[in-house]
Amino acid sequence: MQEHICSMITVFNADITQTKSNISEILKYAEKIYLLFNSTVQKELLFDDRICAIDNGGNIGLSKAFNIALIKAREEGFSTSVLFDQDSFLTQDSFNTMYIEFVEIKKSEKVMCIGPGLRVYGQELDTPRWVYYKKIKTEIPVISVKNIITSGMILDINAALEIGGFEDSFPVDFCDFYFCYKAIYNGYYVLKSKDAFIQHEIGNSNMKIGKSTIHFHAPYRNYFLVRDTLRIVFRCKETPLSIRFRYIFFLPLRMILFLIKLDRKKERLQMYHLGFRDYIHKNYYFGSIASLLNAK
Repeated sequence: MQEHICSMITVFNADITQTKSNISEILKYAEKIYLLFNSTVQKELLFDDRICAIDNGGNIGLSKAFNIALIKAREEGFSTSVLFDQDSFLTQDSFNTMYIEFVEIKKSEKVMCIGPGLRVYGQELDTPRWVYYKKIKTEIPVISVKNIITSGMILDINAALEIGGFEDSFPVDFCDFYFCYKAIYNGYYVLKSKDAFIQHEIGNSNMKIGKSTIHFHAPYRNYFLVRDTLRIVFRCKETPLSIRFRYIFFLPLRMILFLIKLDRKKERLQMYHLGFRDYIHKNYYFGSIASLLNAK
């Protein structure tokens, strides 16, 4: 077991059996696990003395939940954490690989976080060239990237809090990416391991367009797609220029594809409308769909 490593897992009406299995694997390398309950506390998940429940009293979003846990973890003496949602975990081998890479590179470079490669629906995803960032001088098998997802992210707790943590007003989409953009803007590296992988399901289905993969989600996510993509492109100074161009190009394409390929078209159109309206009026956090998601 590594010293002073904790884990943070966001929980929302979790599947007990699967989540207990994931937690058991994470306990092999984490001294303590903070379960961040954005729904009713599920006591069946508190099956080990090293598991601590943080009851957020309702759905406060991913970013705010992580921030609460980061502060608590620092107060309790932890300096490094590995983040997950309830549906994901890293094997001990993958964690150990990434942790060693993280520690070694931090000796000579400012590193905020490192993440694993992804296997989605059983297939390993290549890292697209547009995600690559400036080269990092190291013989260790990692790449410097513009963003990684929170699931499997190993991060420096003090460094994360130094830049303000995660942005509360991004409660779902861009919680992870905007954090990475802030880290890079503040002079840190965001890394991705070439030798560690996590199984992670993104959305309900996906399709390939050239070398790009578009993931399809439930209708309510279309609200965040519109509102927060526009925010990232036009209102966040930390967003890299290349990301701005890519997102604004793909936004209308994704909107059209969702309407063509998916069901509940009227509901999706309504989510587009609400997302655009809330972007214009700067109505952030859960905005106009707070009641739909039982959000505080």
